[in-house]
Amino acid sequence: MYRTEADSSGRVVTMSFSDHVGSDEMSCCFTQLRALLDHMQPGFLLLTDLSGLDSMDVECAACIGEIMDLCNAKGIKRVVRIVPDPRKDIGFNLVARFHQAPNVEVSIYESLAEAIQCLSCEDAGDI
Repeated sequence: MYRTEADSSGRVVTMSFSDHVGSDEMSCCFTQLRALLDHMQPGFLLLTDLSGLDSMDVECAACIGEIMDLCNAKGIKRVVRIVPDPRKDIGFNLVARFHQAPNVEVSIYESLAEAIQCLSCEDAGDI
């Protein structure tokens, strides 16, 4: 199962994965994400939450690469990934080596709470 959404400011896109994700679901996720990115501003942040993920089909890797390519083309600035267990990474780090632009900042956290806390501290420093 997956869920993808964007905030109204055009600055944050969220993708959450849970249970088992098949290649058909990942293709649907890509289609929805493409539509959402049409409304995003360059410099947006992608939050990817893998905390509820149990497994993902190997065939999803190609689509993950396409998602990264699309995000690069739309001007992504930062990726925040929630990975509570390194075994749940399911290849995001490997695919990123080939598909993520080198100027994209990547942060990995063990929990959503930790990610929010760190992002809030960083935002406070920008004020």
